[in-house]
Amino acid sequence: MNLNANISRRDFLKLTGLAAGSLLLPARKTSAATLLQEWPAGANLGRVLGDIGTYFELRSEPNFNAPVTKGVWRDDILEVKQVVIANQLDPNRYKQRWYETPDGFINAIFVQPVKNMPNQPLNAIPLDNEGRPGMWVEISVPKAGIEYSGSWDNASHWIKSRFGSPFLYYSQMYWASDIRTKDGQTQYLLNEKYGAAPDNYWADARACRPISEDEIAPIHPDVGDKKVLINLDYQTVQCFEGSREVYFSETSTGWFKEGKRLTPVGTTPVWRKLMSLHMSAYGDEGYDLPGVAWTTIFHPDGQAIHTAYWHNDFINPLSNGCINLLPHDAKWIWRWINPQVGYYPGELTVSGSAQSTYVQVVER
Repeated sequence: MNLNANISRRDFLKLTGLAAGSLLLPARKTSAATLLQEWPAGANLGRVLGDIGTYFELRSEPNFNAPVTKGVWRDDILEVKQVVIANQLDPNRYKQRWYETPDGFINAIFVQPVKNMPNQPLNAIPLDNEGRPGMWVEISVPKAGIEYSGSWDNASHWIKSRFGSPFLYYSQMYWASDIRTKDGQTQYLLNEKYGAAPDNYWADARACRPISEDEIAPIHPDVGDKKVLINLDYQTVQCFEGSREVYFSETSTGWFKEGKRLTPVGTTPVWRKLMSLHMSAYGDEGYDLPGVAWTTIFHPDGQAIHTAYWHNDFINPLSNGCINLLPHDAKWIWRWINPQVGYYPGELTVSGSAQSTYVQVVER
């Protein structure tokens, strides 16, 4: 995504895709206790994706011509029994993967792979390097409700647009700075240290997995000859140490707009890394995405390598210019790329390129 895009409020409201019948007034507060449900612990699950009010159909077989067995809505959680290949190939789609659920099959691009891994709440927030409470946490359940803390007028669009029921999603990352007990439930106060509007909200501590300093330890920090190669035609990311490939992943890069790719071709050094960033932009392709983990900015215009929890259509160009990855891929690359970033403050901006890994974006 291009972090420097601009958009009007009217255009931003248009992009929310409000479904017919979604005429509820937004509540000013939402309960953090409402949505930590008893999904199977550790099982392979999937969260239905899409805009607000999106509806998908499960099929009796893994193809779009099969009879419909059930309808599901955005943010429904499905049990995934296995991944299968379509038994009737669709020439209009890159991916032919389907998820088998107990109620039928759904194309994988409509579902975020998630797990339910609740955590034991801490008794206190650890102190940071300046003696203040604070730690990084990752959302480790399919979704969790929040209680917004602050002025509603200043809340981000993603909170206001959810009609009083905004969710945190699996793999998002936040900074936890306080702890409380409410209605017998331990909750963390989450906020976003970097990016757009610094929202604060309480969330069930069981939904938040503390990230340790060891977990972000650099990978091969003494290797200086590192390069990231992004191929826009193949939609792939390769990491090299010298001439040796050490990592490979699928990606989703910038889509075409007016015949031009939104991910620019060229070679540039990494100039900023963040453990988490609230990304937002305004315009016809506006977005408001909190808690985007493992963000590595490499282009002067703001294009970055980062996780994507809002789609599962990798190998298909979908972004506004950024390099979208699955969480485990973005995390490995973030840890491997130079410069190195400390747990506190979880961000580093560099002015020179001497210590930075270069990112090369090419076409075929």
